[in-house]
Amino acid sequence: MAFPAHRFVLLAMPKCASTSIESALAPYASLVIDRPPSRKHLGCAGFAKRIEPGLAAEGHPRESYELVTMFRDPIAWLESWWRYRGRLDDGSDNSTHDLTFDEFARLYVDGDPTAPTPRGRPGQFLTIDDVVEVDRVLAVERPDVWQAWFGERLGAELSVERRNVSSERVAPELSDAVRADLVDYFEPEYAVHSRLKETGQWSGARGTALAVPTRPRKAKHAFTNGQSQKS
Repeated sequence: MAFPAHRFVLLAMPKCASTSIESALAPYASLVIDRPPSRKHLGCAGFAKRIEPGLAAEGHPRESYELVTMFRDPIAWLESWWRYRGRLDDGSDNSTHDLTFDEFARLYVDGDPTAPTPRGRPGQFLTIDDVVEVDRVLAVERPDVWQAWFGERLGAELSVERRNVSSERVAPELSDAVRADLVDYFEPEYAVHSRLKETGQWSGARGTALAVPTRPRKAKHAFTNGQSQKS
């Protein structure tokens, strides 16, 4: 969603309250891309290629607005994918209905190309060539911060309703070994998340080096860099 009059553009990272925030902010936006998912969830690389030139042509060069995105604890992000796909109890290849979170997390870390796991990672969403390209990162876990920030920019008092949330919130179990592997795997993401703990946001993020390892996996429905996804 683009808000050039209010000097910011919001990139919708999947599983980071994007549906709820979109509903609250859309009336103020001059550009809303809400479908298909491959366009709605463009990361920095996809934005730079597909959207930024159009904004510049309309008189809104990149330096005239902040590029903003939401971010959350990466294990909680992965858990949200597991919960979301657990609702697909229809024989779909993407369903996690018969997988524990521990099994799902292991498949994700191992990069199993046949598994119903996301084919991207939050760090890739933020970066181009291992450099952060968003100006501001807001912590999903701090609605007091991001709701106030959006409200101040828009000059409006916002009410954000939670949407697209799993109805059952049974705490998933993780073995110590899998949790340790996840923490290791998400080292770049936790480097970002640690910057959000004190204030709930990271201002001036753009230009920060963030090495995000990738593995050669065949992406069936990746969300990063404008690739397609089935969720």
